[in-house]
Amino acid sequence: MELWNSVDGRQTALDDGKGRLVIHEAGPGVTAADLAEAPVTPERVLARIRAAVAETPAPPGDDVPDEQRIVETISRVMNEQALEPEVRAALFRALPMIEGVSVKQDAVDAAGRHGVAFAYTGRWERFEIILNPEEYTYLGTYGETVATRTYTTPAGTREVKAGTPVVWTAHLRAGIVDEPGERP
Repeated sequence: MELWNSVDGRQTALDDGKGRLVIHEAGPGVTAADLAEAPVTPERVLARIRAAVAETPAPPGDDVPDEQRIVETISRVMNEQALEPEVRAALFRALPMIEGVSVKQDAVDAAGRHGVAFAYTGRWERFEIILNPEEYTYLGTYGETVATRTYTTPAGTREVKAGTPVVWTAHLRAGIVDEPGERP
């Protein structure tokens, strides 16, 4: 899937599968520009992300802990926005400050690349932000359930067994273009 994000983090565009671009305005959240406001420290970027998560209501019936939403927000910002080096460094230093986050030495993204990961383990899932171990660039994510869980939806009841992958991504290429739909 190809995705275009505005540099300010306020718009996202993607192909609708029929060759047309669909542009979405970003909802409330935190942007690279927000995180770059001085002082750029691990404590300040984490506080800004915590505030953005607190201001954004969780979907109905979602019992995901705030810590998991914070880690997922950091992953989304790393994946979708151009970050200044000091912001990226502050995020790397902030991740271990989040309860439930550890470092995993041999993580694998969806393209099969090996890296180091910041892993958040919650009640139901483990979510990894995978980085290149030499350049510390964002490679992708991996997530799986850590406990068997039963969901009730309008379509019925569904059981998800522990160890089931729930997300697996690879960030293969990024570049700057003048408008959505162009390629670097």
